Amino acid sequence: MPELEEDQFVFPPLSFHFAVEVGEVGHLPEKDLLFTEATGFGMELEVDTSMVEAGNNNRVYVLPKRVKYTDLVLKRGIVSSDSKFYKWCEETINTNYAEPIKPQNITVNLLDESGEPLITWNFIDAFPKKMEVSALNAKASGEGAILIETITIAYSELTRGKKKS
Repeated sequence: MPELEEDQFVFPPLSFHFAVEVGEVGHLPEKDLLFTEATGFGMELEVDTSMVEAGNNNRVYVLPKRVKYTDLVLKRGIVSSDSKFYKWCEETINTNYAEPIKPQNITVNLLDESGEPLITWNFIDAFPKKMEVSALNAKASGEGAILIETITIAYSELTRGKKKS
């Protein structure tokens, strides 16, 4: 089989084997960063369509503006409030701005079959902006019976890295 260059795959990678790393929140126990779902790997170039050519009603110039990122959304079974990640989220959201918010870089690694990073997404200067817990439901069963914590993260920049050799 020929040697693959970086970021090339024989088959499309599977999405269920991933790991989340958080910058300098401190050493986090494994349970702190076990998420069942990560979404929000998106960016869009905003455009300005207000530029028109005088006398030419058939043409509108589309001009690029800035990049807009979707929020990173992490979901997991709820963990105890002594979690360092939870404490960072709670302190950030409940801030009174007497202390500065401490953004962190968050990396989501898509892992290959041996557990090595295949693709990495880096969320730069990230901070939590919303936390919520799924509904309490006495009639729930199956997957619906698991109490899910959803954390929405804002960030300044998204980069996609390549697989590590």
